[in-house]
Amino acid sequence: MTHQPVQLTEAQRSQFQTDGFLVLESFLAPEWVDRIASRFDPLFATQFETGVYPDEWHGRPGLSQPNATRQMSGLWRCDRTVASFSFSAEIARLNATLAGWNGGRFAIDSCWIKPPDAPAVSFHRNNTYAACIAPSTMITCWIALSDAIATAGTLEVVPGSHQWHCEDQPRFLHALKDDYRQPLWQAAAAAGVAKPEIVAIELPPGGCVFVHGDLWHGSAGNTTTDRTRRSFAVSTFPADAAFRPPGDAYGYIFSRYRRMGTSEMDESFFPVLWIPDGYRSPMVTAYCGDALAVPAQSPPQVAIVS
Repeated sequence: MTHQPVQLTEAQRSQFQTDGFLVLESFLAPEWVDRIASRFDPLFATQFETGVYPDEWHGRPGLSQPNATRQMSGLWRCDRTVASFSFSAEIARLNATLAGWNGGRFAIDSCWIKPPDAPAVSFHRNNTYAACIAPSTMITCWIALSDAIATAGTLEVVPGSHQWHCEDQPRFLHALKDDYRQPLWQAAAAAGVAKPEIVAIELPPGGCVFVHGDLWHGSAGNTTTDRTRRSFAVSTFPADAAFRPPGDAYGYIFSRYRRMGTSEMDESFFPVLWIPDGYRSPMVTAYCGDALAVPAQSPPQVAIVS
């Protein structure tokens, strides 16, 4: 199966800079959607192909409430099939192109699963969680793996909010006690925006939305009785990103992969995925290949570790 590279227009790049997000109704073919989604149940059942645990893991079957929003970050460490999408040069190219960077370096991947009656996810900005990186900026490609509709708690964004002058702080996004939009109301007030516009991104499986790292976004609860919302996201740093001095800023996940004595980002954890001259960190091909490459590269086969 061949993935056709997306050619962004000048109008699309301009829209992204203005609104802070860009929607593509069709991005991944159904076969790719099924391939990614099929890996989630084994992962949440602790069947890690590589034997390596993820960076974050919320909503474990048998341990959490049945309606808990399930989230996992750092899936690429656990499963090479997922990694072959997380390390896609195509996704990194699109993220970097929209941002105006000269290349893209992998930042993090994550999946979100909202069963019926799943609660909301707090409004936040992704760049807040990367304060230990210079520059503290990332672009995220958020891919719907099921029908992403408002009643199932799809992604909500606030157009233009990436240009607000306001502060944000890291927060736990799950098990909210307050209104999930409360951080947004506070940020809007600080920015002098009386009535922020909230847009629910509705997409078919395989559609995607590119999100600026400073764009305010969150999601409502899943109020349906028979729909589970699934999504997969890949975030990209600029290719020349580096660490800030130790202890200088927040970095819950990213800073744990810092090498002492240098600000350079280790390509074993943050591989360079796309730059115009074609360079990619060698570990990517050795580890998992690129599912969206032309022709597609298959990930190496290894035994499943339970």
